[in-house]
Amino acid sequence: MPFHVVKSLSGLALGLSLLTVGGPLLGEWVATKAPTFGRRAAQEVRRLGQAFEEVSFAAEDGALLQGWFFPQADPQAPAILYAPATRRDQRSGLALVRPLHEAGYQVLLFSYRGHGSSQGNRSGFTYGARESRDVDAAVSYLAEDKGISHIGAIGHSAGAVSVLLSAARNPRIGAVVAAAPFPTVETVWETNCPAIFPRPLLEMTLRLSEVTRGYSREEVRPLDVVSRISPRPVLLLHGLEDARIRQEQARELFSAAQAPKQLWLVEGADHAEMGAPTITALMDAIVAFFQQALLEGSGS
Repeated sequence: MPFHVVKSLSGLALGLSLLTVGGPLLGEWVATKAPTFGRRAAQEVRRLGQAFEEVSFAAEDGALLQGWFFPQADPQAPAILYAPATRRDQRSGLALVRPLHEAGYQVLLFSYRGHGSSQGNRSGFTYGARESRDVDAAVSYLAEDKGISHIGAIGHSAGAVSVLLSAARNPRIGAVVAAAPFPTVETVWETNCPAIFPRPLLEMTLRLSEVTRGYSREEVRPLDVVSRISPRPVLLLHGLEDARIRQEQARELFSAAQAPKQLWLVEGADHAEMGAPTITALMDAIVAFFQQALLEGSGS
């Protein structure tokens, strides 16, 4: 075969290989890039008609995180923080504010680094590795700056993973509601990757994601640490139409948790709907869960 033909075929093979690996990486970049956050965000929060404070606090590495705090007349009232899903910021929790506030809770909505108005790389999402550290910072803000002793956390998708990881090392979180969490970062990649994609290339792409974003998959394994949250209660929510996180994965995570724990399977809900729409629809039961966990269970 002539050399120029061999050279052309080699170039084509290299190009196809780069496309094969680069395609999923490009898709990941699009799927995890932070949304724009401008003047409309302020309009959205003001439409609630709820008194709020614009707050900021430092993450572990010094990045300044921004959020909205919705206080109660009693500054010692318990607080609930909300951790957003992938490619979401503090606005995604707005629908939860009124029902939680009416139930007597203070509420903190905040944006991870690189999201909303928080400092950081807008393309640096790490599936819960650094985001869970941002949850740590939010809890420290509530406990130390606001003097709140009873704190609960709600999270959706990667936000659910983040609150599980944070609560596993952070005893200040008294109770967790985790909607549609994944057990490990590998499982979410495998579930959402086309079946025809070769496993070695999947492994290579995941490794490239770790290197370029600066995290380790070992940091994102709630399956390994969820048991450490006990004796604080954990409530897992899973939508039966969720194609991104399979029911067996939800059950695996639930099996790894220790009592007290609950798993609620939600009919007709897909992965996206397991966020604010489902949490809001289940709010009466979720408030009862927090009431027992944060107040009655604590002896307050």
